[in-house]
Amino acid sequence: MRTVLLFGLVFLAGCVSNQAVRTIQSRDYTLNCDQLQFELADLGADFEDAKDDSGITGRNVGLAIVFWPGIIVNEVRANKNQDSIDDRIEHLTGLYVDKCVGDNPA
Repeated sequence: MRTVLLFGLVFLAGCVSNQAVRTIQSRDYTLNCDQLQFELADLGADFEDAKDDSGITGRNVGLAIVFWPGIIVNEVRANKNQDSIDDRIEHLTGLYVDKCVGDNPA
């Protein structure tokens, strides 16, 4: 019983968390230029964290030893997290350009 419990804990500890973000949030259109810049900077840090979960990591090496299909699950989840953050950055960048760049910055 202890072996099964230990295996389960190791497996769960090795999985990449779901850090996917919603591309469009209701408050996006009310953000001012400074808030948009802050949000974009914060998303840049989140993207780097999500990127660090991909590739050869301690988690993937541990999963390779215990449960090799877990590597595939980790890579798929890490890619989804990166894609969702990238989509949000693209959306907010478009808002920032519309509001803050050009003749009439708001």
